[in-house]
Amino acid sequence: MRQLVLYNPATRMAARFGWGGKLVKAVLALGQTLKIITSQPDRKKCKVRRAQVLWEEAEKRGILMKELLLFGKPFDCYVAEKQHPSSSKIKDEGSRIIFSGLPRPAGYINPWLDLMDDKWLFKKKLMAEGLPVPIGASCRSWGQAKQIFDKIQHQHKNEGSVGESANRRIGLPVSVIVKPRAGSRGRHSTTFVTSLEELKISFRIAKQLCYWVMVEQQLMGPVYRGTVINFELAGVLRGDAPQIISDGENVINKLIEFKNQELCPGVKNIQADQQMERFLGRQNLTLTSVLPVGQTIYLSEKIGVNYGGSSSEDFAICHPDNRELFERAAKVLGDPLAGFDFIIPDIGKSWREQKCGFIEVNSLPFINLHHDPLLGAPRNVAGKVWDMLD
Repeated sequence: MRQLVLYNPATRMAARFGWGGKLVKAVLALGQTLKIITSQPDRKKCKVRRAQVLWEEAEKRGILMKELLLFGKPFDCYVAEKQHPSSSKIKDEGSRIIFSGLPRPAGYINPWLDLMDDKWLFKKKLMAEGLPVPIGASCRSWGQAKQIFDKIQHQHKNEGSVGESANRRIGLPVSVIVKPRAGSRGRHSTTFVTSLEELKISFRIAKQLCYWVMVEQQLMGPVYRGTVINFELAGVLRGDAPQIISDGENVINKLIEFKNQELCPGVKNIQADQQMERFLGRQNLTLTSVLPVGQTIYLSEKIGVNYGGSSSEDFAICHPDNRELFERAAKVLGDPLAGFDFIIPDIGKSWREQKCGFIEVNSLPFINLHHDPLLGAPRNVAGKVWDMLD
């Protein structure tokens, strides 16, 4: 299994010569001797949900897990040891693994691991293989951002009916999303950017987190997290931003009040605040707008139950073409553990029939998302991780 507690050029070089595991264990032993590194064996004290689901599955398999602590503080690193089936003794020294976040197979070396979280390099890699991605590119200056924005607008005008966007159908100009080239969870990202003035503001926001900025056409639809373990699709979680559907009579603010009254348990209330007002403003809307009956209004860039949105495990209804697409993307990257973010209007239909695309990949996916969906049958993705390591 891959030793990820220390991951840097020195440990990568050591791994190529077969010394990686020994180096990490030596550093761990030294830290324990100096009492810099300690451990705790109680799963309930671990605050990382991703580790918790992995730990729960480990216990079912007779694998002992401990959380490592640096100066008494957790840092998402763990030790796992296989036991003899008939005793509490550890099988052998070779069965002991040390990892950060999630473990990978023994002898794992993938130069792409350091680059997977770079949205532009990921995008170029998939484009070269003919896999779907949104129009757009990376930039470092305002002038470059404007050029990309203009190119997207021009291509939108020339799109045929097959590639027609949701914005065009509802009479809005094409939107772009502006986000840092590195980073995740939508930090410093801005959606529904339709003007140069908005582009300039959102470009500055993204620059606060990363020197390089991505400007892409905004794809319309839910965001799906396809987690691939050992090059097989293990789960497909649908994430939705908070949204309401107009009744043609009430203002947006009132519709939000109605929505909050019927949210499922575990979903936080939608907050009508200044951030939402700015978000609606980019769609030429306000909290007092009344829209045609049946029109969907998105209320935030954020996705998931913590923002009043929704989640659903849709593995069972995922079209075979889409399953194959996720697995093909993992093979392109050559990595046995990846979480792909993919936007598509209907996961139950082939990607070939819809406007869709990969927007990023996570080298350390939150596998717990598939264990705790709001809707749909949970998927035991943690079990797939341990299966990969047997």
